[in-house]
Amino acid sequence: MKIKTNAFILLLFSTAVFAQQRGAFTFESLADRHDGNSDGVISREEFKGNPKLFERFDTNKDGKVTEAEFNEELKQARKKWQQRKPRSRKAPDGVTVHRDLVYGNEDGQELALDLYLPAGTNAAPPLMVWIHGGGWKSGDKANVNPAILRLSTQGYAVASINYRLQDLTIHPKNIHDCKGAVRWLRAHAKQYGYDPERVAVGGGSAGGHLALLLGLSSGFQELEGTVGGHTNQSSAVSAIVDFYGPSELTVFSQTDARFNNAHEFIPEQLKHASPLTYLTKEDPPVLIFQGDQDKTVPMQQSQLVHERYQKMGMESHLHILEGAGHGGMVFSDETRYRQIKTFLDQHLRTN
Repeated sequence: MKIKTNAFILLLFSTAVFAQQRGAFTFESLADRHDGNSDGVISREEFKGNPKLFERFDTNKDGKVTEAEFNEELKQARKKWQQRKPRSRKAPDGVTVHRDLVYGNEDGQELALDLYLPAGTNAAPPLMVWIHGGGWKSGDKANVNPAILRLSTQGYAVASINYRLQDLTIHPKNIHDCKGAVRWLRAHAKQYGYDPERVAVGGGSAGGHLALLLGLSSGFQELEGTVGGHTNQSSAVSAIVDFYGPSELTVFSQTDARFNNAHEFIPEQLKHASPLTYLTKEDPPVLIFQGDQDKTVPMQQSQLVHERYQKMGMESHLHILEGAGHGGMVFSDETRYRQIKTFLDQHLRTN
């Protein structure tokens, strides 16, 4: 049987990959359900599931699926899924978008950003830089929080950036990329027409971590890097919007499986990648959103930022969303948009 519908296969295997990540889609679990004679091979006659799934895993077309065939095909499916091109978010009406502007080239990879520019502004607008989430290993600049993108309809320029992905073990490469993007944006402000002196940063989850790290580490040269050049430009920002971003990785690592022995993290590395390591009284104000039912990034991570800011007499606004988990529409609804815009208007707008 030849499978012709690519969309169906992508859906099928994205579901399979998700299930496997949760420990439910393995050859052992498949064999438990379909290997009737327990010989370690699943025949066409034994398989009771979707025939197209069987055909996909039966790569040599001998009517049997072995563990080796299963694992190899799932590996290839995962790779294709990770390499798929995300759908770009449609620009709001009246907003000009410049997509795939390359700000750097590192490890043979072009690093790009999308820039959304408001129409009809008399003065150069302030700039909001968005950093997407995805556990430091997935995600794309197309994934802009709708409340952030909506700012481009209300007199703000919005830039959404990509950065190198693998996991946090490549630190500080990912923060070097983010800072390189901010410097590139400042160097090209006159070309695109926004104000390089009024810049904020925001992000969600892993992007929230990088937004915090970028905002709190101004002046720490080991985190600046030289990505994209323009080292005469500053990567400093005037405000931070953090959606449930990890802030203290030494604490976070105690409850998160990503920081296990396989990653070989040592305390010094975790401290070096923790935003709160760099907090000083000169750092910008922060607006924080966190769900009280978040099972991915504990609420404590946002509370630590707020408490440290408060203890140092600095401006911090923490909004705990009752019943909210790790993401969801509640983080981009009308209330959140108004809170974000009010905060940025206070710290970036001059008219």
